[in-house]
Amino acid sequence: MEATSKRPIQLRHKNAQWMSQLPENLWDVPLPNLSLPGSHDTMTYCLDKKSPISVNESKLLQFVDKYMPCIIHPVVLKWSKTQVLSVLEQLDAGIRYLDFRIAHKPNDPSMNLYFVHMVYTTAVVEDILKEISKWLQTHTREVIILACRNFDGLTKELHDHFVSCIKRIFHSKMCPKDFFGFFLKSDIRYKGFEHLNN
Repeated sequence: MEATSKRPIQLRHKNAQWMSQLPENLWDVPLPNLSLPGSHDTMTYCLDKKSPISVNESKLLQFVDKYMPCIIHPVVLKWSKTQVLSVLEQLDAGIRYLDFRIAHKPNDPSMNLYFVHMVYTTAVVEDILKEISKWLQTHTREVIILACRNFDGLTKELHDHFVSCIKRIFHSKMCPKDFFGFFLKSDIRYKGFEHLNN
């Protein structure tokens, strides 16, 4: 039994640098023409069990959860969780497209942003972005696409804060917005881009 539980971990790390090991005949294929493995609702491995239902969910669900939390909340948590691996484990497993649903918790006076899928996560967006940046420092030939959406509860000020965090954390690792049709060999490997932000 012990050997079985260790096997998936070993396989995950074998995929951590798969892009740098692509055959040369794929180096000149535009990145949008490659099939990249991605994860749906990437951050749901760390849902906050004490979190209220997201304000963007139906009023009926919020109402029922408020008055029957011992019945509804466990069902919502189970239904909302689509991932069991941490973001770094997903990257080591070869995932290169991360599906981030960004949110600000209601009545939270801080600038902290979280992830959301029906309920909020315990992970703070800025901390996860720093982890990804650190991972990229040791995987310099890999490309990650961050698909950020939803933006529940974000004011203009919070959105500007989010954008500045991305720019500060990833700075030179980001591909310019208009540089989407690039090739692995000529553009990423030789122009020094390590990260594509979509």
